[in-house]
Amino acid sequence: MANYPQYPQPPMYPQGPMPPGPAAQPTPPAAMRRAVSLMYAGAALGVVNAIVGALVAHTVTFYAYSGTSPNTATVHNASSVVSGVIAAIISGGLWLWMAWKTGAGRNWARVLSAVFFGFMCLQLIVGIISLAGPSGNALAFIVTLAEWGVGLAAIIALWARESSEFFAFAKQAKLARAYGAAYPGYQPPGYGQPPQYSQPPQNGWQSPPQ
Repeated sequence: MANYPQYPQPPMYPQGPMPPGPAAQPTPPAAMRRAVSLMYAGAALGVVNAIVGALVAHTVTFYAYSGTSPNTATVHNASSVVSGVIAAIISGGLWLWMAWKTGAGRNWARVLSAVFFGFMCLQLIVGIISLAGPSGNALAFIVTLAEWGVGLAAIIALWARESSEFFAFAKQAKLARAYGAAYPGYQPPGYGQPPQYSQPPQNGWQSPPQ
């Protein structure tokens, strides 16, 4: 018989409601660790992408205005550089924010990361259209494509099955830590015990006292 390679199994998390009391933070599986690492790389690429975009806008503005109005060109160049720095800070900050929150098991951060990736897809489409035009820049498009590829790999890792189990268990652990004994899990409402009636004697029937 052929020998097939054995792959490590993903960590199994408890199912059902958490017991009351403190709960430890679940250990992120391999897919989650990979997603967080990719987000750190995406933060670096986001900063580079914003800086390259600012330099491209700086160059285009210089050639557009330097021959007719040098003062106006200086103003536009300074504006493009400042906007590029601000965009780099925002882009890198969003990547880092999503990395921290998804690594902590916040499912809303996973959903928000998917929304941000949708905007990255739109940015990539704009880059493809701009590349075909006269003002297109190959370096800016390559950096945009690299950031988009990192984002795609991170999204795939975030929505893997073991990552979904990690998010579900992290939510239950957070509730257990927040409510303690007040959160033993949902239990259906109970009812009191029925009244207990005296049983007849076992040795035969006796008439009640007169």
